[in-house]
Amino acid sequence: MKLDIRMKLKSPLCHFGDEKTGTMQLARTMKFEYEGEYIDAPVLSGNAFRGELRRIAMRDYLERIGVIEEGISAKLYYLLFTGGALTSGSRYVEVGERRKMRELCPPLSLLGSAIGDQIPEGKMKVGIFKPVCKEIAAFTGIESNKSFYDMLEEIFYTRRDDLKSKDFNISNEAKHENAIQMKYEMQCISAGAELVGSIMIENSNTVEEACLMSTLDRFKQSPFVGGKSATGHGEVEIIYACSSAQPYYDYIEVKKAEMIIWLRDLETRL
Repeated sequence: MKLDIRMKLKSPLCHFGDEKTGTMQLARTMKFEYEGEYIDAPVLSGNAFRGELRRIAMRDYLERIGVIEEGISAKLYYLLFTGGALTSGSRYVEVGERRKMRELCPPLSLLGSAIGDQIPEGKMKVGIFKPVCKEIAAFTGIESNKSFYDMLEEIFYTRRDDLKSKDFNISNEAKHENAIQMKYEMQCISAGAELVGSIMIENSNTVEEACLMSTLDRFKQSPFVGGKSATGHGEVEIIYACSSAQPYYDYIEVKKAEMIIWLRDLETRL
């Protein structure tokens, strides 16, 4: 299964690379060949979007089988929501157990995780989201007369110290301290820009495909990617070929009791 996805930014996207210049955080870029040269174009990494989908899918799964209120252990949380961590001496090595995992936890089948000293591979691959622009039209397959250079903007923020402007009961020593203020700048992809990418599932079955649809449906309820979403950045409109998530919901209803037993047994062995 291959699902092509188009994102239109409704607010500036903050997705930073590792490079930092003073107080400026630069947008994440990757090199693309354009007119015989390699240029650095802004992207949204597949890993970032995959992480968003993982958190949504796992929470939805726990809610639907009815264990979200009871809670789960920290180790199980890391396994489900962050991809886990390898540990030695695990008993989770049997092929049959991995098959059971794929049967009773479709999100894990899609996304994979480190379980004990094993890393059952996820079936789902998320591509890098590239801007629709003239410089990388050969890679997106979409012609455009827009340049990604025009899509980039620098956003400036300050955090001021309100300590001296508020009537709080604070010590005289604190009142005479220097103000703690900060300014920072971010290079963002502007609102209105479009990004395209794709999701592929290898050897997928109907339940796993419906699980992906369920996850994307939930994503649309809070459609934010990248950083600074708490201040409104990274809101997107997402467009893809929709199909029904109902087979996944029906499957959970049939298998719910087995899923709870399997999940709690796994939790005791981590």
